[in-house]
Amino acid sequence: MNARADRERLVAQARLLGCVGASAPVGPRAARLARRLIGRGPMADGEGAFAFADVAATPDWAAWPAGRRARLADFAAAAACTDVLRRSIDGKRLACVARRIGEPALDAILASPPGLVAAIPQAESALGGDETFSALGAGVLLAEAGARPALAARLSELFDVAPLAIDPDRGLSAAQAARGLFMAFEAGALEAAA
Repeated sequence: MNARADRERLVAQARLLGCVGASAPVGPRAARLARRLIGRGPMADGEGAFAFADVAATPDWAAWPAGRRARLADFAAAAACTDVLRRSIDGKRLACVARRIGEPALDAILASPPGLVAAIPQAESALGGDETFSALGAGVLLAEAGARPALAARLSELFDVAPLAIDPDRGLSAAQAARGLFMAFEAGALEAAA
């Protein structure tokens, strides 16, 4: 990637963070970026401020349309539930996940190598209903924000449900597995449509 493409990506991410939710405090470097590239002044100084690194760390899914982001969150929740789903003989529970991500995707998750996704304690209870399943998926995706609470708080506003708090390291493994699976299935759907 060249410097111009990097700057354009950062501008898009800064714009996105400026559009999501109420204005939030930013660090001095992020405020300069906002003033210079977006035309917005500094929001405020203070605790929980956005740093330039927060803007740079914004995941790409934050700019996706809501439907596509929600579908990725469903894949993330299913990936987080891999161990629980493997042990399950409850057809209703499996059918619920298959309805959200599709049977071929569920089969791929069940066939994934053991240990690919770290066990997430909230997985068992998340299979209890649609809202908790969505909350788990949102929490897993927010693990990509890492140890950036201001960024995670701002990104959580992109979801229809309150994301579950998940250990970032465990959530990241599920998010990465879900992203790979989601992209593979999305590419397959595009090929099939062509």
